[in-house]
Amino acid sequence: MPLFGEHSVLNALAVVAVSDAEGLNPDYIARELAGFKGVKRRFSETDVKGTVIIDDYAHHPNEIKATLDAARQKFPDKEIVAVFQPHTFSRTIAYLDEFAAVLNTADSVFVTPIFSSARESSGSVSAADVVAKIPKGGQVLQLEDVSPLLAHKDGVLVFMGAGDVQKYETAFKDLLNK
Repeated sequence: MPLFGEHSVLNALAVVAVSDAEGLNPDYIARELAGFKGVKRRFSETDVKGTVIIDDYAHHPNEIKATLDAARQKFPDKEIVAVFQPHTFSRTIAYLDEFAAVLNTADSVFVTPIFSSARESSGSVSAADVVAKIPKGGQVLQLEDVSPLLAHKDGVLVFMGAGDVQKYETAFKDLLNK
């Protein structure tokens, strides 16, 4: 199966178990898993002028861990750079320590401003609060200037979040293409 990460293996095992229980031919199951390329915004990988960029919907500490673990598994000799956009102020407050701990497993960390929701447009926490909790540190990344990411273009940049983190990804791709 052409996917990485323990979570992908566990998902595949569940598919095999259910498919077997339903009586599907094992050769069919194996062929379909071998050709499965994943789903949109789950470890979606692109290469821009030699820079590996991964887009993932991860917005919970467990999902972030799974995504960073998969990146490290696939690219063991490359710098893993997390670009994380927290989603909602209440979730950021609730998981502040967990976000900091899991982001600390990346080699470098950038945190964008928090993506608010329709139910909460502001809050008492910011991206700087997340960065301040990360033991090895990090940097707040603004959409108007994604140039700090250029220092990591030989690494694997993992853009994660449930909001509009793709705007940062697109801005970085545009910068690489200039």
